[in-house]
Amino acid sequence: MDPRAFELAVCSLLRRDGLTAEHVGRAGDKGADVLVVDRSRRRVVVQCKRLRPDRRVGDQDVQRVNGTYRHDHGAHFAVIVTTGGYTAAARASGPRYGIHLVDRDALERWADLGEPLYRILRVRDEGARRRRWAPGSWRAKNSLG
Repeated sequence: MDPRAFELAVCSLLRRDGLTAEHVGRAGDKGADVLVVDRSRRRVVVQCKRLRPDRRVGDQDVQRVNGTYRHDHGAHFAVIVTTGGYTAAARASGPRYGIHLVDRDALERWADLGEPLYRILRVRDEGARRRRWAPGSWRAKNSLG
């Protein structure tokens, strides 16, 4: 799957979770590939990083998202989703700046097992209806490769 297809797949997963999601990724997107409004009416910026499994998102990517998600997009928090992992520096700085990091393992729980993203992130969603989640077949249709 190419980077744009990955962004669209993440957007689809957000919608599956019942969130309002719009794909906005393109050149000059200021760190936002998907814009979300959740059921609590919070704005969320999602940055997608399609990498090989052995590659890591670095602190410079976290800093870039931190510099734009509040001021340019008016978001309450941000999420970086990757098919790889994160450097130690990125893992340390992300939470300090209100940026949630979704690595390959968390992505597989979200995509393959159908676990809602907010449950994985431990983010409270006041407007969410209680629903049970069950393993799904999302990956069969949208391979993360």
